[in-house]
Amino acid sequence: MSKAKQNTFLIGYFSVLAVGAVGLGYMAWSSWSGATEAQETYDTTKTKLQSLQKAAIFPKPENVDAKKKQVDAFVEKVKTLHDAVKTYQVPLEPEMNSQVFQSRLQKARDGLIAEAKDAGTKLPDNFDLGMGTYLSKYPVSSAVPRLSVWMDGIQFVVSKMISSGVKEINVLNRPELAFEKEEEPKPEETGKAKPKPKPATPAKGKAAPAAPVAAIDEKEVLERYPFTISFTASSRAMNEIMTTLANTSPAKNAPYFYNIRVLRVENDQKTGAETSAAISVQEETAEGSDKPFKRDAKYIFGEEKVLVHLGLDLIRFPEAVATPVTK
Repeated sequence: MSKAKQNTFLIGYFSVLAVGAVGLGYMAWSSWSGATEAQETYDTTKTKLQSLQKAAIFPKPENVDAKKKQVDAFVEKVKTLHDAVKTYQVPLEPEMNSQVFQSRLQKARDGLIAEAKDAGTKLPDNFDLGMGTYLSKYPVSSAVPRLSVWMDGIQFVVSKMISSGVKEINVLNRPELAFEKEEEPKPEETGKAKPKPKPATPAKGKAAPAAPVAAIDEKEVLERYPFTISFTASSRAMNEIMTTLANTSPAKNAPYFYNIRVLRVENDQKTGAETSAAISVQEETAEGSDKPFKRDAKYIFGEEKVLVHLGLDLIRFPEAVATPVTK
């Protein structure tokens, strides 16, 4: 009798493996076939939907009326949204001149310095709300209204940090935007139309590039006035500041809309507290009470300070709402 016949266990084991391999192969082939069919159906449906969306509307009264109703409803929603976001901004003051702006900047700076001194908050050296340039020279007249709004937004954030108990404002700066560099128009150039740029001529043998798809420029929807600020505070003060920035409302806080662009938080304690350290019993007096008590415990979490770096955008929205043009 052969060894194979004697070892019936091996024969049965390999037989089961063979049947299992065939079964798994069939299941894999069946799943792949089903997935391929589903993908083909999806691609066909997607292509058909895209062609229908791009197709011209059939010119019959029912379709035209339906499209007009949809467009009118969209325009109404845009206007409603615009009216809502307008409450988050103060109007520009187009009549403000450079001298008045400089005076307001000096007053805002001096006021914040006094607030910080009373609250025990340390400000950066030469604190100027990031606008020190305009303490010694006048900005161009066309930039004054927007600079004033920008200054008010920064002033609100700094004042909120001081009132929240921030220990120190380490850094405060802002970039210079293009509108600040615009030169005053010369008298002889006023009223003259700017020359239109000549269209680029394609090289010989090359077809002209396809026209880009029309898109709405962000500047037509909103304006960004960025600034960065770093401060050292307790966790409680940081939470209060972040809550204010994330839930600004005209009724409760201020008519400004802030976008938190960057947020980085660093703990001033680089290592954990030693829980096994010996604690000495000390007699203390609670704030607002004359009755002493004995402290026999020590905080191991929650008393540390955090260094917070914030990148913020003060957002403003245009006064007019563009109405979609339909064909």
